[in-house]
Amino acid sequence: MSGFMLLPQNILRVFVFTCLLAFTFQAFASGEGLPWDKRVVHGMLDNGFRYYLFDSRQEKDAPEGLTLANLVVLSGAIDEKENQLGVAHMVEHMVFHESAGLPNGTRQALLEMGLKQGRDFNAMTNSENTRYMINLRNTTPERLHKVLEVYQQMVFHADIRAASLEKERLIIQEEWRGKLSHRARVNDEKKALLRVGSLYPERPVIGTQETIQNTPAEQLQSFYQDWYTPNNMALVIYAPMDSRVLEEHIKNIFSAEPRRILPKRHPKDPVLDNLLKIGQLRDVGSKINQVAFLYRFDSESFDTDEGRRDGLIDYMTRNLLTEQIRRQRDVLPEHVRALSSTKGTVSPNVAILGFSVNVDEGYHSLGLETLIQELERIKAHGFYQQDFDKVYKKVVDTAEANKDAAKNRGTIWSVKMVDAVTSDKKLQDPVQSNDRLLRLVKSISLDDVNARLHQWLSAPDRILYTQAVGGKSVDIGSVESVEAIFDTINKQNFAPLEKEKVVAEKTLPVVTQSGSLSLISREAELGISNWSLSNGDQLTLLDPTALAGRYQIEASEEDSKSYFTALSAAGYNLTQGSTWAEQIAVQLSDATGIYGWSDEEYAQWRRDQKAFLSTKQKAQSLTYRGTTDDEAFEKLLAVYRINQVTPKIDTTVYESVMDSLKRSLNIDVVRPIEVFTKRLAQARFGQKEVSPSLHDLTLLSLEILERTREKQVALPVHYFIVSRMPEADMTELAAKYLATIPRDTSAYRAADYETLPVLQLPGESVVDMALNTEPKAEYRMYAYQSMPWSPIAALQLTYLGERLEAELKQRLRSEAQGVYSVRVGLELNKDTHRAELSIQYSSAPERVNDLAVMTHKALSELPEMVTAAWVDEIQDAFVDVEENRLEKDFDGTLAHRLELSETLYGDARYLSDMDQLASGLTQAKLKALVETLTFSDRVTGFYRPLAP
Repeated sequence: MSGFMLLPQNILRVFVFTCLLAFTFQAFASGEGLPWDKRVVHGMLDNGFRYYLFDSRQEKDAPEGLTLANLVVLSGAIDEKENQLGVAHMVEHMVFHESAGLPNGTRQALLEMGLKQGRDFNAMTNSENTRYMINLRNTTPERLHKVLEVYQQMVFHADIRAASLEKERLIIQEEWRGKLSHRARVNDEKKALLRVGSLYPERPVIGTQETIQNTPAEQLQSFYQDWYTPNNMALVIYAPMDSRVLEEHIKNIFSAEPRRILPKRHPKDPVLDNLLKIGQLRDVGSKINQVAFLYRFDSESFDTDEGRRDGLIDYMTRNLLTEQIRRQRDVLPEHVRALSSTKGTVSPNVAILGFSVNVDEGYHSLGLETLIQELERIKAHGFYQQDFDKVYKKVVDTAEANKDAAKNRGTIWSVKMVDAVTSDKKLQDPVQSNDRLLRLVKSISLDDVNARLHQWLSAPDRILYTQAVGGKSVDIGSVESVEAIFDTINKQNFAPLEKEKVVAEKTLPVVTQSGSLSLISREAELGISNWSLSNGDQLTLLDPTALAGRYQIEASEEDSKSYFTALSAAGYNLTQGSTWAEQIAVQLSDATGIYGWSDEEYAQWRRDQKAFLSTKQKAQSLTYRGTTDDEAFEKLLAVYRINQVTPKIDTTVYESVMDSLKRSLNIDVVRPIEVFTKRLAQARFGQKEVSPSLHDLTLLSLEILERTREKQVALPVHYFIVSRMPEADMTELAAKYLATIPRDTSAYRAADYETLPVLQLPGESVVDMALNTEPKAEYRMYAYQSMPWSPIAALQLTYLGERLEAELKQRLRSEAQGVYSVRVGLELNKDTHRAELSIQYSSAPERVNDLAVMTHKALSELPEMVTAAWVDEIQDAFVDVEENRLEKDFDGTLAHRLELSETLYGDARYLSDMDQLASGLTQAKLKALVETLTFSDRVTGFYRPLAP
């Protein structure tokens, strides 16, 4: 089971529990002042058991036959006693074992239904609740009834036996072990700071190693008896079934369970005070210098109009503050960077507003003074009227849009119902709730949001913390000295707040010239034509209409989109030259956008024109991709063209990016896992460095990078366009915007731009390093063997990888009783023409060798895993996936497959043979493939704890 706590990666992103939703526009657009949406059938049995049902047949795009059944127990780690640390999570694991009516276990009952753990059923525990999830495919009334019976056994009749608990402890301990990392340590420190004054820091969801090993079964039974009661539960079901019929099933199965009096709950909210609290994060693995300042304050929500209006003021204030903080970054002093803010909740009724800056080493005090000055400056002035007017319009526009957007939610219904239940809200009718919001927003003024801002920034409960590279000590001063900084700054006259920059409306240069296109070939039955451009580039054009007829794909709103790909040989892995120059030149070009335009001008142009290009550079290729509405397609080609004909790099962008790279390289902290990972990479690919050195960067002047960029854009390009627009229109646009791009192939011959694939070296090697400061070992294996790429082989390997992962999870978890998480990757790499296998997991240090032997044994027995039952299963799964893919994204699927086919075959055979994909999923063909898989070329890594 995936029992876990959602720990933050950054203290300013913490908004902690699944049941405590981050306060967003959607949150109060679906508040509690109105009844539940009438499409949701809900009720409560006499024993207090609640249910919320949605008949998915009401949604035209609902996945056919799919049921999402969630059973929520409204108790988690926060409800544990002092001697029960981790018990809520342990109970979550144990209810899958024996029960009164299922002596072989509820897990076994689900497996016998054809469900797979992880994919079809799982569970999770956090501080507030425990949730059990079952995804039932091919729903029938009988199968859904069986799911409800299994749930009834799990949550009311589990038999928590000491013998089974002893086995499960090993699994839970591996789950605990898998979370040990620098990030987890820092997050635990942050969590303690954020929630000081509450029980949260004292109730770790996973427990401790000691409690996992030693807590007796009686404590689990006690928690189960206390909290697993019908009046502390809710069943949320999204299913293709009449909700009134399903309601009767629920009454028949759950009504007999007796209501019980719940124990007194622990208070969840921190006790707020009037004090400034100072802390420091001291982990040796830290790679940042940071100062953060946070305010905590009461933030209850109510289901009245006043409460909804209050939430709306919060939303508008938060939006205005985010934008104002972004502007203030432009006036930060030297050595202080990355001013940011965030707002969220740390408990049901306490919110937190946080601000932070990153600083250079030795400048934490300057960072603190800067932070305080900017906060007090914003507090003193408040927001501008013109900014308020924009946010007001955003609220109105979003509310109007939400009325229509919520009409077809698909499986999002399930997510929204669960969120509403766990946060004790109601999922309202979107039209009614948004109309209510539109009424309430009329009563809100700039004075209201400025008053809320002042209230937040005057909250007396404050937290200041610092973090330094390598966990070094930082003397930020005492509470008294920090308060003195506030007093001193408040006596100053504050400069006006930064205003929104006036962004000029830009237009791209008009292209007055035009090249030409020559037809090379045409495949009318596929809707494909191949063209030669007058500058030497090539174009493959596909009209999906022909294939849509073959596959009986009905027209949809997606048919008004066009897909663009530009593929060149400008990869980074040069045989001669700097790989860093190649990569950094592309990154700087992306960051520059359109040379001569500001970031704001380019961003506004892209928003207005809805023309976005993505860039991906690989060892031997550089690819630009874009998808846009047909009416914006010309703009997409125009912005691609100017990127190619003006390959200059903005000086400010160059300086900023290079300074950032150099700062990173100057950090002398190297985490043990990074040493291991680097050594593994060297064993796999040779002695190439995985990052540039300071010397490498020093050599990369702006002039060198611009010459590199000029060389890249001089290479010929193969374009792929998938569009239902008339061919004449497409070729006219291509002649104007693509054929006029100069490709100076005479100056840059192909031999001058020779690249190589990044290939794992042949042979077998082992990297064994004892560096880990945590009590865990990691196992990694990377193996390959040559295999020509084909769509069928790629599909076969994907399913074989899933089969191997499932088998390893079963063997290492159930038989070896110790590995919780196994990750397997098996794919056919189109760039290397290799079948590439990766296996990774962590384990107890003393067991990793034995588990490695078991892993190799399982790999050698892969042919035995290709059973007739499994083949039948994946054949059905592929049919469902392929039908859904073609129905939902037909043109996009063709774009992807066209590029693959033309790149690897030089023709469109993949498109003509798409209906043959399933032919490779037979037992005979899969076994024949598996028999060839030896993976004798492999690198195995063992990452062990430091010797005592």
